[in-house]
This record gives sequence, structure tokens and C-alpha cells, in this order.
Amino acid sequence: MQIAAHVLAYNVNRFLKAVIENIEPHVDKIYIAYPTRPWGYVESSRQNSLNPTTIADIRAASSSSKIQIVEGDWLTEEDMRNECLALARAEGFDWFLTQDADEFYTDSSYDEIKRILSKNKSDDHFKTTWYNFWKSSHFVLTHPDGSIKHTNASFAFRCKSDVKFTRKRWHADNSVVIDCPCYHYGYVMSDEEMERKISTWGHANDIFSRNWYQYKWKNWNERTVNLHPYTPTVWSRAIRFPLEQPSFAAEFALPVEQRSGTAGEIFGNRWYDSRVSMYKGRKSLGRVVKGFLK
Repeated sequence: MQIAAHVLAYNVNRFLKAVIENIEPHVDKIYIAYPTRPWGYVESSRQNSLNPTTIADIRAASSSSKIQIVEGDWLTEEDMRNECLALARAEGFDWFLTQDADEFYTDSSYDEIKRILSKNKSDDHFKTTWYNFWKSSHFVLTHPDGSIKHTNASFAFRCKSDVKFTRKRWHADNSVVIDCPCYHYGYVMSDEEMERKISTWGHANDIFSRNWYQYKWKNWNERTVNLHPYTPTVWSRAIRFPLEQPSFAAEFALPVEQRSGTAGEIFGNRWYDSRVSMYKGRKSLGRVVKGFLK
């Protein structure tokens, strides 16, 4: 069984060396997709920003012979991912894995994933479970039911199929879930890094409120609720991670300052939460109406 993986290399200097070391023992090829500038979701960012990560940074991160740098200027996230998938198919790989630069798996999880993929003859697309961390590997995000584990958008594509990325990282059809948790550190960064991220990433136009960065990110403390930037109620709050930490977590144990903000910012945060309550109510009413019309 031959496996290729891909990593998107836009503004990933914090993670790049560590993620390559995490992936490299378990796959036969790593496509490092290198864009010269951001995607086209925010035109001003695309026209005025260059990639803070450079080709030299990628080469400095690893000298592995498994790495192939794929340079391009992609308009959308799915275009970037599908180009790497097409390369894996053309080179005859069996499986194509999505592991973004801020995602990590334990060695035992990778062993189990490979065992499952090698035995499966019928399914073309898999997801994995994951933990989403907040500001540091010490804090993990919780869901409304209190759980800390959810599923990502996609992980493994069978190359000898016609599956592809249809919207950002998503694939249109249902997927089999492999319960080998990914440790996702996509929200483990400084204020400056987060501000740059939300102005250039694929969800730049999906953010629930332009005040998310101020009220939910900068002025966060352990009492802050509705943390997800574009679907607020998905992440209820952030709590201290209750499980044993993997060895790679130490690299992402950033110091965390908990803030409350000024009186005006505290009021603004409450107003934000009231808008979330109205949003939740509209969604609930919509489900009731849809069920009635059936």
C-alpha cells in the first residue's frame, strides 16, 4: 500500500518542521503545496499579501527525499488540494491523506489508520476524529453536549476513485469515521498570527461577526462562550485538556493570558452572545418549519 499526504504551506512557519516530522515516517510521499499569495476569498488580501512562508523555509524544515514542493497561485482551497490529489493519482498512490500543518497524530494512531486503510476494499473517503485546541495545547474546545471530540472534514481519499474536494476541505458524500484523534492546533497562535489568519483563510467570508477577534479571541477567559468564529454555538467554551498529552504537545504549550476587557468590551461581548441566541433561535425555528412542511 502506497500513501501520499499533502500539507498546505501558507503562513505555517510555526508548524512546518514539526508536522513534516509527524507525517514522514508513515507515508511514501508528502506534497507541500506552496502558494505565492492567499486564496481569493478576500480580494484585498490576495492583491496585497505575499506568503510569509518561503520556499527556503520549507527546505530548511526538512531534507526528506519524500517531499515534493508544488508551487502555484490557487484561487480556492479546493483547487489547491485537488491539484495535489491529481498528482497522487497520476503517480499511482493508493491513498491520499489530508494533514494540514497544524494537525498531528500519535504514532499509534497512524499505525491503526494504516491498518484500517490496508484492509478496506469498499470505502473511498474517510474522516478522523479530532480535538480542537485553543490558544495553547493546555486548552481544548468543548461542544454543546460537553464532549471535546468531533470529526474533521476529510482525511483519506482512495486514489483509484473519482472522489475529490468539492468545497474547501469537504467532500460531498458521506464518509466513514476512523476514531484515531487528530490533535488540531489551528487556534494555537499569537494575537498577530490569528489576526492574519482570519483575513486570508478560506473562511474569511464566513465569520459570524467582525467583532469575533476582539470579543472572543483577544478578550478570552475560561468563562467566554460561543467561541467558533463562523458557527458560534459549535464550540461552547474552552477548558483545560483533561487527557494525557502526547509528546508533540509540548511544542504548542504557549503561555496564555486570560483577559476580561474594558467595560465597553464586556458589554460588546454580551451583545455578541445575545445575537448568537437569536441566531440559534432562528435555526431551531427553521428546523421546526422544515419538519412541518414535510
